[in-house]
Amino acid sequence: MTRRLCVQLLPRLRTCGPTVEFCARESDRSKTIAFARFARLQSTDATAQTSFETDSSKTRPFAVERVGGRECHLSWAEEGRRGVQKEWRDIVPASSETGVSTPSTNSWSGRIASWLGQMFLPTNYPHSVHRSYLPFHVLQFFETTLATITSVLCNQALLASVGVSAEGSIFGAVAVQWIIKDGAGEVAKLFFIRHFSPYFDSHPKAFTLFGEVIGCLGSGLQIATLLIAPSPGNFLLCAAGGNIFKLVGNAIWFTTHIKFMRYFSEQGNTGDVAAKDESQASIAQLFGYASGISLLTVSHTAGYLYSIFFFAVPLHLTMTAYMMRVATFELLTLPRISCLAQEYVTRGDVSSLEELDKSRRIGLFGEFYRTNGDRWLTLAPRVNEVLQSGTELEQSRWQVCAEVFKDDRYLLLPLQAARGPMISVFFHPDATNDDMLRSIVHAAFVRDALLRRQPTLKGDIVPDDSSPDHMDTLGLTTLHSTLVESRQWTDSNFSSFKASLEAQEWRTDELCFADHGHRVTWAHAN
Repeated sequence: MTRRLCVQLLPRLRTCGPTVEFCARESDRSKTIAFARFARLQSTDATAQTSFETDSSKTRPFAVERVGGRECHLSWAEEGRRGVQKEWRDIVPASSETGVSTPSTNSWSGRIASWLGQMFLPTNYPHSVHRSYLPFHVLQFFETTLATITSVLCNQALLASVGVSAEGSIFGAVAVQWIIKDGAGEVAKLFFIRHFSPYFDSHPKAFTLFGEVIGCLGSGLQIATLLIAPSPGNFLLCAAGGNIFKLVGNAIWFTTHIKFMRYFSEQGNTGDVAAKDESQASIAQLFGYASGISLLTVSHTAGYLYSIFFFAVPLHLTMTAYMMRVATFELLTLPRISCLAQEYVTRGDVSSLEELDKSRRIGLFGEFYRTNGDRWLTLAPRVNEVLQSGTELEQSRWQVCAEVFKDDRYLLLPLQAARGPMISVFFHPDATNDDMLRSIVHAAFVRDALLRRQPTLKGDIVPDDSSPDHMDTLGLTTLHSTLVESRQWTDSNFSSFKASLEAQEWRTDELCFADHGHRVTWAHAN
């Protein structure tokens, strides 16, 4: 259950009679909308309390955004300026005894903890994982460390047993050079995963193909060790460089392959399907070892190895591409669900995966839009990336949306663009998968309604006085009525929309988009 927390208004708001209104500027306000503002924050017991700024010396924020384990308090720029002001703070959980949060700060330790969290912990941790996640992975860390120590000792023993000397400086030992080669790849993998891990959910097929491509590049770089003068430095340059590409490619394959195994398992038999996949891979690797050894009996020269390499790699990548095409999973990627939601709004039904693919309305693997003009929906963006100008019109539009969605776990913000209305969807920290699915069909209805009312919506025209901050009353009124009407329609039709998706065997339990974990709470008028 959500709790609603009233927050005191600041002295920056001027009282007029029994209501509180924003201070008007000296210019004519006869056509503007005055919004009475009481800030309310929605939160739950499962998440740390988030409070809007109550210090009278600072501007009260209109939204608080959670990004990477920290809070970004967003407020409109001071009088006479435009834009959005940001203030970063650490998230401080409420005391278990008093239930009151201590004042939050913007500390270096908080920034470092946030950076490390984005690299090593899942998005929206700990709410996005099972309660046993932390103890399991702490133990796994020590287990992996001990196993790696054993592996280092085994490598040195094996190399020494075939006559490779272990004498000399520690960095000149062959085993250590081999370990440095692997270590460089592991470090590179860390930074790659930190930046691109959200896209493994939204574009698993595309990243699988990309991983195979960079893995092949790494193999080609390692073969180049035959073309350079033998030395520890040259060895590390080619071997470590190639291993960086190969380990990143392997990390991508391992991550996306977990998803594929889950999708292949129709009866909850993921473990059995994965085990049989390993046995099939073992047979393929044995055939590969036998074929590779047979080819090496002919020659060991760099030219010969590269001729085989350039013959095998195109075939390898072609097979990978076809693998991704034949793996027809009914996943609700962002391009697909955008198209399906529009279909439901216009004709009351949705297409099957086969019908959608035949229509060629979606791009490669169903993970990309056919054209940039088809992109009208953005899920969980950064607030300051959408609200950039901070004009009075932009502030009023946000306030209209915040008022309509005050009781929802998402907020729709329509903005006019050259190719039609663009809808940004902001999610509350408590938003569930159903809330996200609901927000998409809701956004599709809003966009359809605004397209039909576009001449009215485009009425946001600067009047004769050329005031850049003029708010067109007609445009805001149209926006408000459209959002209210669409909310009523969504309440009545969401269950039917979800049932239509399930009837066509779409997986409604998972929404595949690049979720960077941006969650927002918002203040609203009352």
